[in-house]
Amino acid sequence: MKNIIFFLILIICTLFSACTEKNYTETDSEFVHIEAGSYTIGSPIDEKNRWPKGEEDIRTVTTDGFYISRTEITEKEYYSVIDADITFDEEAELPVVNVSWLDSLYYCNARSRKEGLTEVYIFPNKETITMDEIFIQKDADGYRLPTIDEWELACRAKTRTTYYTGRKITAKYENYNSSGRTRVASFRPNPFGLYDMSGNVCEWCWRNEWFAMYKGGSWNSKNISSLRSSSVGFANELYKADYIGFRIIKPL
Repeated sequence: MKNIIFFLILIICTLFSACTEKNYTETDSEFVHIEAGSYTIGSPIDEKNRWPKGEEDIRTVTTDGFYISRTEITEKEYYSVIDADITFDEEAELPVVNVSWLDSLYYCNARSRKEGLTEVYIFPNKETITMDEIFIQKDADGYRLPTIDEWELACRAKTRTTYYTGRKITAKYENYNSSGRTRVASFRPNPFGLYDMSGNVCEWCWRNEWFAMYKGGSWNSKNISSLRSSSVGFANELYKADYIGFRIIKPL
């Protein structure tokens, strides 16, 4: 009798979990929930190899919480949404690269439409677009890029060291200074369970007033300082490279 009751409880719990679980499609990355709260980010002024013109000082930021993709968006995920005459190995699970900042926004909107969500980004109705002509639709429930603050607090995972692995980082934990991309999630995750936050490919983030921004360092990073949690790079909205990809956020 006890065994029967146990299995009934187990079945009820399973059904409840299935009903309350986020209903992502099969093309989704697995998402990690970043809890609401206050997080300390930024770099101290004496951090080695800090770039004072591009990096923010230590500060506290507050978030309402969000979901962020556990891995960088793969080629398979990208081209299941964006039609393109490109050949790639679907089984390789490599992060998509050679996509501009604008491309990553188009992907977010296209995937939102595909899944019946409200598009976040509003584009002007013309052929040539600059980043200062793009606006965000408030309260949209679709996919978007992380801000640099969101990206960094997710990368740090409540750590305050130069890297989320501590004061140092080695190729045992991250793909950098190598010959190319590796399969996503090939290395150990950070304490939040996010893979390749440092290394493999840099990741596009939302812009500032002048530039599109990216973070994280890549396989192409010769200087390990590019993998610091606070490091940031700048480019224009059309720039593409074989070392820049992205991951996405979905609001709660």
